[in-house]
Order: sequence, then C-alpha cells, then structure tokens
Amino acid sequence: MYPRYFVLIFLFLISPPLLSQSALSGKITDKHGQLLPGASVLIKGTTIGAISDINGYFELSKTPLGNYQLEVSMLGFKKEIVTVFLQKGKPLFLSISLSETSQNLDEIVLQSKSKVQRKREEPIKIEVIDVKKIQAQSISLPQIMNQTSGVKVRQNGGIGSGTSININGLQGNAIRFFKDGIPLDYLGRAFDLSMVPIDQLTNIEIYKGVLPVDLGADALGGAVNFISQNNHKNHLDLSYGVASFNTHQVNLNGYLTIPNSKLFAAATSYFITSDNNYTINVDIPDADTGVLKSTEAERFHDGIYSLFLETKIGARATKIADLFEVGFSRFDMQKELQNNIRLTIPYGEAIYEEDASIFTIRYQKQFDKLHLDFFTAYSDRNTLFDDTPTYRYNWLGEPLPIPDNDNGGETNQNAKSYRRLNFDNWTIRANANYQLHENHQLNFNHNYIYEKRVGSDPLAETFGRDVDVLTFPAKYTRNITGIGVTSSFLGNKIDNVFSVKRYGVITSSISSVYDYYGEIPEFSDDSYGISNSMKYNINKHRYLRISYERATRIPESEEYFGDAIFISGNYNLQPETSHNINLGFYSNITKKQNLWLDINTFYRAVENNIFLRPFSLLYSRYQNTDDARILGGEFMLKGSLVKNIRFNLAVTYQDIRRKNTDINSRLLEDSRQPNIPYFFGNIGLRYHPKKLIGKGNWQFYGNYNYVEKYLLNAVSKEQEPPLFGDVNGITGVNIIPTQNLIDIGITYKVSGTPLWVNAEINNILDAEAFDGFRVQKPGINYRLKIKYSIN
Repeated sequence: MYPRYFVLIFLFLISPPLLSQSALSGKITDKHGQLLPGASVLIKGTTIGAISDINGYFELSKTPLGNYQLEVSMLGFKKEIVTVFLQKGKPLFLSISLSETSQNLDEIVLQSKSKVQRKREEPIKIEVIDVKKIQAQSISLPQIMNQTSGVKVRQNGGIGSGTSININGLQGNAIRFFKDGIPLDYLGRAFDLSMVPIDQLTNIEIYKGVLPVDLGADALGGAVNFISQNNHKNHLDLSYGVASFNTHQVNLNGYLTIPNSKLFAAATSYFITSDNNYTINVDIPDADTGVLKSTEAERFHDGIYSLFLETKIGARATKIADLFEVGFSRFDMQKELQNNIRLTIPYGEAIYEEDASIFTIRYQKQFDKLHLDFFTAYSDRNTLFDDTPTYRYNWLGEPLPIPDNDNGGETNQNAKSYRRLNFDNWTIRANANYQLHENHQLNFNHNYIYEKRVGSDPLAETFGRDVDVLTFPAKYTRNITGIGVTSSFLGNKIDNVFSVKRYGVITSSISSVYDYYGEIPEFSDDSYGISNSMKYNINKHRYLRISYERATRIPESEEYFGDAIFISGNYNLQPETSHNINLGFYSNITKKQNLWLDINTFYRAVENNIFLRPFSLLYSRYQNTDDARILGGEFMLKGSLVKNIRFNLAVTYQDIRRKNTDINSRLLEDSRQPNIPYFFGNIGLRYHPKKLIGKGNWQFYGNYNYVEKYLLNAVSKEQEPPLFGDVNGITGVNIIPTQNLIDIGITYKVSGTPLWVNAEINNILDAEAFDGFRVQKPGINYRLKIKYSIN
C-alpha cells in the first residue's frame, strides 16, 4: 500500500526489546534423534507448560525471567529435568533428548494441561480440534469437523462446492467464521472449507451457544475459529496429495527469521485442481418412451482450479510491539457449475470465477496489565458469473441445440447472465484485555466491516428501462462492539464470563429499477445482546457448565439488497434473534485419567428466521419467516481403554420445530424443520503401535459416521417418521435416506527423516451418501499424501 512508510516503521521496530518476559522453546527427540510429538513440558512449581507438536517442537512464549527447572515427560520415556536460565531479550532454544523406559501407564502422571485442553475447559462451551496431531493425513476440513458432536458440515458436491455447517440446530448465516479471531468477510472464497488444507492450521475452535467478546461476532448461536500455524522457528513444509477424480493438491508453507534481527518472513500457499467427476444416480428420459428412469452418470462439468498465496513480513519482541506484521495475499479460482440445487437440471457451460488481492496489518503488545491486539485488512475482490450457453446439456454430457425462441441461460432459463462484480472490503478489529485484579479481567472488542459492491451485467433484464442496477454502488457497514468481564470466585471454584454487545448496521442500495427515484435508499438498525457463562469446578477432573445468551444476527449484505438480478432486496428485514441456553457436564471417569466424558444439552428459541422465498413472478427475496424452537443434546466419550489405541464416540440429537407459521403454513405448525439432519453419530479409532515393520512410526485409523434418515421437504408433525422407524407412506423422494459411511487410513513416518506418507480410503463400503436437498456425494474414493518438513 505505502511501502516507504512500512520501511520507516520496521527501522523503528527493530530497536532492542524491553520486556519482562522472554521466550523459551526447543525440540524433543529420542536417543536416535527422532522427533517426539506429544511430550509434556512443564516449569516445575508453576502451571506454565506446553505439549510438543507433530514435529517435536514446543514453545513457551510468555515465560518469566530467572532460573527454572524444566520437567519433560512422555509415555514410554524417562522423565528429564533440565535447568534453564532466562535473561531479558535473550530467547532460549533447547534440544532435549529422552531415553526409552518400560514404565507402565499408571506410573506416568502428567503435571500440566495442554493449551487445547485449557481452551476446552473454559466456561463458554468450546470444542477444540487439535489439527496439528493429524496434519500428515490427507483428510479434509469437513471430514474433521463431522467427527465432532453437535456439528454437521454439508456440501453441494465435491471440492470447491458450497458448504453449510450446522451447530446445535443452527446453520447457514447463523454461524460465523473466523481466522485467528478475525471475521472471514475479507477473504471471500479464499478460505473455503472444502479447499483449505489442514497443513495451514493448528487448531479448530467450535463455539456452541455463547461467543466470547474477543470474537466480536453477531452469530445466532455458534461460530468456528480457525487457528493458523504458530511455528515461529525456521521451517519449510511441503506436501503433495493425489486423490480420486483427478484431484491434485500442493501445499507449501515456510517461516524464516532474519539473522541477527527481530525480523521474520512467512509464506503460506495451496494449489488445488480436481475434475470432481464422480458417478451419481440421475433421472434421464427413455429415448423411446420419454419416461424418466434412474441411470448412473458421471459429473462432467464440476471441475475446479484454485490458487492461494499469503506472504507476511514483520518483527517480534521489539520495544514497541510484541508482534507487528504486514501481509499480502493473492487468490484465484475458477469453478465449473454442474447442476441446480436439487440435482434435477444439469449444466454444461455455466462457470464462476473469483480473484482477490488482500492486504493486512496486525499489531500486538503487552503493556503490564493491558494487552492490545489490532488488525486491519483491505481486499479487492472480483467475481464473474458466466451463464451464456451455446447449447443445453443432458446428464450424459451431450450438447443439445437451443431453440431459436429460447434466450435463457442454464441456471435461469428465463434470462442469460454475464455478471461482473467488484467488492471493496475493509475489516478492522480492535481488541483489548485489562487485568483488573488477580481474578478479574476486563475485555473489549470492536469489529468494523465495510463492503462496497459495484458491477455490471449487459444481459440483465431492465424491463424497458435503459438501466443496469448493478452499476449503482451497494454499500454495507456493520459495527459490533462488546464488553465483557472474566472472573474467578471461591478459590477458582467458579469461573464466570459476562458480556454485553451492540450490533449496528447501515446499508444503501437499489435492488431493481423500481427502487430508484433519483436517490439510493438507506437503512440502519441497532440491536443488543447479553450473555453469561458459568463453570463450577467440582474437582480438578470434572465440572458443570451453564450459559445463557440473548443473541442477534444482522442480515448479510445480499439479504438486504439482493443480487440486483434474481434476488430482490428487502430493506424491512429484521435481525434474527435467539435465546440460547447450554447446560453441560465434563468428567474424567477413570483413575488413570485416560477416559473423558462430555455431555452438553442445548435450547434455542429463534425469532425472525430469515429464508429465501418467492417474490412476484420472476424474483425471490429474503424474508423473516417462521420462528423455531430447538431442543437437543450431544454426548462425547473419548480416551484410551487399551494401550496404544485411542477412540472417540460422539452422538447428537437436535429437535428443530417450526413455530408461529404464517397463515399459508398452519398445517406445518410444530413440524420438524426439513432438510436438516436431526440424529447423527460418529465413532473413531486410532492405533499407534510402538513397533511394527522397520524403525518408522506407524499409525492406523478408522472412522464410522452415521446419519439417520431425515425429511427433504416439510410434512405435518403427524406424518413424521419416528426415529429408527418406518417412513409410513411418505414418498421415498421426500426422504434423505439413512447413511452409514466408513473411512480408513494409515500414516507412516520414515525413521530418521521428517517425511510422512499417508493413504486413505473414504466410503470404503461404497455406500450411497447424500447431503442437503438429496444431492449425492462420492462413493468409494482414495487419497494419497506425502509431507516433508525441513526445520
């Protein structure tokens, strides 16, 4: 943006640090030099600790100065005590070697909890997926998240297709997404769930119900925060994956500290290409009779090409900043569109393209009791939707001539479209934490999001007026401010988080030529929310948790002003609101501390649900429709009952009922919300033999996923099939059938080298798999991955 100013800033930042804390890090190996992941590192006499990552590295970034004894332990190895001396401005890096031992499991007692475990034990209900432990796998983000209780991620097809996540009965725009605590609005499709490789992440935090102040979200009852890799030592990670349907994926990530300075450079990238040409069952007219018959067909127009590169330069541990970094990202994607949402009409030429240039700045600093975190981003994003077909196509991929009187496209057979849109997006996030007292912390957060959309479509219908409404700027501004207090009472027996939030929105746009009378109409709205989360620690191994939130979700820009072509704007939209209650229990249920139980129940009373509905003959628009009541529970059991074998069991039930239906839908009052799974479960097993073939490290794993049948379209409560019961006369096409999916895999780490090899087979039984609107997913398919790390 302004390079000469960045140079001046960096010259100032590299001055000597003035900190009361220093950084302690290192690597842990066995006597043969093999890196050891999962080792416990603890400063004796304190609660400061860490767990070594998949590469055997650990980091304690906020360690007090002075002499300490470092206790390092790991199952199967002798405990090591290392004396360290930390000085101001002199980070220390250790190489620690552990010797093997024949100690039994009950002779090992871990002295500290990992950062992941501490996050799970906050008063707010958070499920944390430790991605760094499985980075060698070729698994996708939707697969990982679907192994978590209360969470269901659904896709409209293969890689690059649209995704929707359901958390405790709420889905779509009701769920917000973040990267390192920053709203993902500025990234567009660059951080698509179906494309982002797990190599870029350390953890995934899934919030259920109350959201903390520092996220600054207007979610209705759930959010997902993706935590980036935090390996701040010189390294280079390269992985290559190949999979069914001509899928190829390359990931390259690196970090470099500039010698004799506080400066660093980092890069993250991925490249994906796939044909997505898996086989599906479709209805094709018989050539002789014209009667529809079910036929297997290969998806022939569903390919994707995507490239993302993010670069950062910055400084750490300087006089005025713990972290200052400037980033630039570039994203390009081209996606073929295969079919309509219900898989009834094939497309053969429709295409979607997107590119973006993204600039970011981040600043963090600890001032005694005050911690500041400031982030800003600007993105210039461009999209193209090309629906100007030369032919029509059938499911066999055969081109069919278009009649002379047919001027429609494939996605809308009433009109063609060649729509270009430009989005200018500004995101600003300011966060501050102040330690009021040993047991009380004040939190403040403000998120500002601004979007301006301008475009054109020479083929857009103007109804006799020589006006393309896309050329009129559509502006959208969202401000979310939150203040909270985190407290501990009764000797840390009770932990409590209280917060208040304000939500503000301002929009200005026209959605059709009939909205324009010389001025562009504006709309604004303010609303508020309040929440409280409390955790009661029964003892150090079990606790109770309860939370309440009055949540608000501000409508998205497209919901307010439409797309100026097929979706009409609705300035009268009211924010969605919800009363959210969570009640949970967590316990370690064995003396050996290797088996954990987590139970969570939830209640949601949602008002002003926003759905897309028909509006006049040619348009649709988003409208506030039925209310909803959601009642459910989730159960998770995880741990190890047999040596070297770990398991997790997750089960979810969510009863979503329509309330206060309009006069045209009275028969559906109290009926189940269709097209959303209401009962699903997951069983995962992981076997890590101590010795097998050769000296390398082997790991075998498998996962079974169950989804009970659910309704595609709404029926009255009396017609609903019971859980595990018969359909009772409901047409088969109105049911999304029961699904039983099994995935298996194996990972091998070559001895003495940072090389991992992974192979997976998904849906090994080749069972029929479906997602929303009964869209078919791939049958049996494979993935192979090679990962190499240089440290």
